[in-house]
Amino acid sequence: MRLLLVVLISFWWTNSFGQNWVDLANVYWRTSPASDFDNIGDYKRNFNMYVVDAKAPVVLGDNNVLIFGLEYQYNSITSNTPLYSDYYFTSIMLQLGWEHNWNDKSKMLFMAIPRLQTDFNDVGISHFQMGGIALGTTKRSDKFDWRYGLYYNGEFFGPMFVPLFGFNWKMNEKWLLRVVVPLNLELAFMPGTKFRTGLRFDGVNASYMYQFNSGTPFATNRYIDKADNNVWLFGEFTPGANLWFHFKAGHSVLRKYRFFTPGDKMDVKLGPVNIGDDRNFDDPKAVPLQLKNGWSFEARMIYRLPLK
Repeated sequence: MRLLLVVLISFWWTNSFGQNWVDLANVYWRTSPASDFDNIGDYKRNFNMYVVDAKAPVVLGDNNVLIFGLEYQYNSITSNTPLYSDYYFTSIMLQLGWEHNWNDKSKMLFMAIPRLQTDFNDVGISHFQMGGIALGTTKRSDKFDWRYGLYYNGEFFGPMFVPLFGFNWKMNEKWLLRVVVPLNLELAFMPGTKFRTGLRFDGVNASYMYQFNSGTPFATNRYIDKADNNVWLFGEFTPGANLWFHFKAGHSVLRKYRFFTPGDKMDVKLGPVNIGDDRNFDDPKAVPLQLKNGWSFEARMIYRLPLK
């Protein structure tokens, strides 16, 4: 559900038994330009996100791999009118993982994921989150394997648990279907070794600390509850030297950006289901962005290491 979880699932996919590459670094820009306000004239909002992600696997013998990773993410939401505020917030995430092959058919990845989710105003311990993930793969054949696991993160809106279940199915030499419920789905067509295209869904949920009127006696702390899901058409190609260029165009689904006070939480979030969510939705700042669903675009450069 989180962006980092999407990145880890992608790493998990490409590092599967049947796959012959692993993505070690990503640099990308995602934008949703000129999105409408909810029922407010002709005003527009622009969402932009800039991300750098890198991983360093360290192989220990035949059955163990240590994984060290770091991701930096910068978000901006701006508008075409001075009547409404602009918002800027950042995420810095460390990834510390261990992957173990139990046998030639099954393996597990365990990863701790500490992170800083902040707008860099009055940064303190309350701006940090701690999470972790366990991901398993069981090979059924050279063309099919099962995926399963559990993700946890201490979000600002409360503890979030995401049970994961899916599969990776190479239907033939050109078509591949990857599913991890409830996070994402990808149907890819590969006519050759230098080009891929297809359809994809990604579900993203995250939270960030934010301060209104920072630097004044009227400073007010809130957290952003971000839900931004997208359906994509994608394509990627390589000019060589292990570099790939990846492009996506799509549309958001059930997109919401809401602010709540730090003590305003739900009991638990289980996948997409909020349990005990008694947060104050009548707070004037609970829905300040008034951001409708809109088109989304992404451009990405990948360093992809062949494994065979």
